[in-house]
Amino acid sequence: MSLQSLWVSCCIALLCCQFSLGCKWIQGGQYKSKSKVTLTLLKQMGEEILVHSTVPFRYTVPSHSQKEDDILVLYEAHIHIGKLYIRNRDNLTSVSWDREDLEMFQSVIHRQSVELRKCVEDTVQEEMTTSVDNGLQGNTNKRMKWYFKKLDAYLKSKNYTANAWEEIRTQIWKFVIQLDLLAAANRRFVE
Repeated sequence: MSLQSLWVSCCIALLCCQFSLGCKWIQGGQYKSKSKVTLTLLKQMGEEILVHSTVPFRYTVPSHSQKEDDILVLYEAHIHIGKLYIRNRDNLTSVSWDREDLEMFQSVIHRQSVELRKCVEDTVQEEMTTSVDNGLQGNTNKRMKWYFKKLDAYLKSKNYTANAWEEIRTQIWKFVIQLDLLAAANRRFVE
């Protein structure tokens, strides 16, 4: 084997190892840290988290076997959470949530989506344009979009009342916990 062939083989091996590590932001624990802040803010900004929700539908985050799919699900989820609160910001007047906590929550969700987008770009560069623009392969993205459209419709049907927002906050809190489990599974890929 020539020196050049050995060099090329080593470079390919290093690239494969880096690719197999997945998202450094998740692997390094930064996602977990920001997610804890998200859950804390969700708890702090309103009433007690509701044990039983009256929202007539729910969403279960799928568990994928490939890191790239997991990272894309996490990214899409944070985008949808952020959009839910941004789209309805003018309708948040009925709730007596701590505005500082609400703004911080939105900021942390935005930060997570920015960092997760970097992870998506790093791990699936060639699939980025088709996956992010056209949605996740399969029904995951369609189901998630449907779920968030239903949350929007629920808020509207309840005239954006404080109780409706508390229900939504509970749904998002439960959803973020599911995302944490997915991210934890992603971390175990390399441990």
